[in-house]
Amino acid sequence: MDYPTLNLIMDFVLVAASIWMVLEARGIGGIVGTSINRIVIGAIILGFAHLIATVGTTVLQIEGPLNQFIHRLIVLAGFVLLVAGFRKMAEIKR
Repeated sequence: MDYPTLNLIMDFVLVAASIWMVLEARGIGGIVGTSINRIVIGAIILGFAHLIATVGTTVLQIEGPLNQFIHRLIVLAGFVLLVAGFRKMAEIKR
């Protein structure tokens, strides 16, 4: 099996893992639930970032630096949501 195919498979595994997180985290309420929801949404975005980067190259024919830049913007959005989730969780200490 070639690397582009393996990369595509791994992209779907990452998305599946983020969906698994959603299923495991549902039903938790309060500050912890809100925090986990934000963290999970960030993880979903991170999972899709890789799939979008692969699709950008193979389907949309977006090559090189532009595809990498778009990927990094999406990853940044995912990390912002992760941080927002952890900051929300810090409210428990207050």
